[in-house]
This record gives sequence, C-alpha cells and structure tokens, in this order.
Amino acid sequence: MSSIGTLYTTPKQATGKLILAVAALGSLTLDPTPSSYIHYQTNKTPEFTSKFPHGKIPAFESKDGSFKLFEGYAIARYLASLANLLGSTPEQAALVDQWSHLAETEFDIPSTFIERMCRGTLTYSELTHTSLVERITRTLNTFNNHLMVNTYLVGERLTLADLVLAAVVYRTVQTTLDKELRGKFTAVIRHFETVVNQPKVKDIFGSVEYVEKPIAVAPSKK
Repeated sequence: MSSIGTLYTTPKQATGKLILAVAALGSLTLDPTPSSYIHYQTNKTPEFTSKFPHGKIPAFESKDGSFKLFEGYAIARYLASLANLLGSTPEQAALVDQWSHLAETEFDIPSTFIERMCRGTLTYSELTHTSLVERITRTLNTFNNHLMVNTYLVGERLTLADLVLAAVVYRTVQTTLDKELRGKFTAVIRHFETVVNQPKVKDIFGSVEYVEKPIAVAPSKK
C-alpha cells in the first residue's frame, strides 16, 4: 500500500508508538521520520515551524503536502478514522474519546510532572508529588474497575482508546508505575499486555522493562 504521509517522531516517543500502532492495525503506510531530522534542532527551524507552528512532535504531513497535523492524539485519531478504530457508532466514538482523554489528562500528564520533578527539570515538591500519585491512583482505579469486566475499553473489539491507554502504560511502567502499583491494578496490566502483544503492533512497542520501584528523586545540586 502506498504511503499516506510522513510521521515525525523519535524511536522512544510513546505517542509516536501509539500513532505507528494505529497505522499498523489499519494497514496504513507511513514514511519514517527523515534521517536528517535532529530533535531539538530540526523542529526549531523556520522550515519545520512553517509547517508545524508549535515546533513539536509527533507531527504528520500528508503525501501531497496539503494536510499537516501536530499533537499526538489528533494524529492518532485522524489515522484511527481511516483504520476503523473509533467504534461503530457515534456513541462509541464519544466513548473512545472519553477514555482516551482520561488516560492523557489524568494519567499521562500527572506522570510526566512526577518524572520531571524527580529528574530535576521542575522544582520538586513532596506535597505535589503525593497529590499527583493520588490522582494517578484514582484514575487507574477507574480503568481497572472497567477492565475487570471488559476486555476492551469500548465495545468488543480493540479501538483507539485501548492504544492510547497502552501507550501511557508503556511509558509509565518504566518510570512511575512500579511493582506495588501494578499489583493493585492487575486488570490494567492484563489489558496493556493484551494490546502490546497484538501481532501487528508487538514489534512497535518492543520489549518492556518493568520497574520494581518508582523513579527516585534526583539528589539536589549544591
């Protein structure tokens, strides 16, 4: 099948893996990121920002250059519409968005803040850290309760929502979602392993390293 466009991402970017997984399940072909792309350099050039004004990746450009898109979820959802991964009714499509946004706003974003505080790129606050862990735990509980009685998040087949959650879990089991938390939310982990081991996406996610302990706070620089 001929390519529908070019995806700009990096090999380890979880949202890039999400988009590639959507494309794979929909038998959509994407041209890889040009070999000349250097992150934090190319995306700041006038040529790149003229196409993608915010200067961030993932970014997508259609084959004929007439359609350009940035923001990971927007790209994934566009491809999901071509891949029949948004459910079979408007109501199911709304549920796909519901679960996807919950994963992004109440799980991925808090986890990212924790990672940045622990690595020292944001000022560390124990109070904020505790609050964010509580927020993530509440979200995982919501997902876990749903997945205890459902194989997939929406309907009886895999949708974009499952891939969005799996992409967030993929990143967080390597940083904030430690063994203790994973033990409390076994349905989420079962779902994750079901999704990432789908034959068409297994090579995209690759092997996963599960952390025993959550990311630690970096020693303060004196």
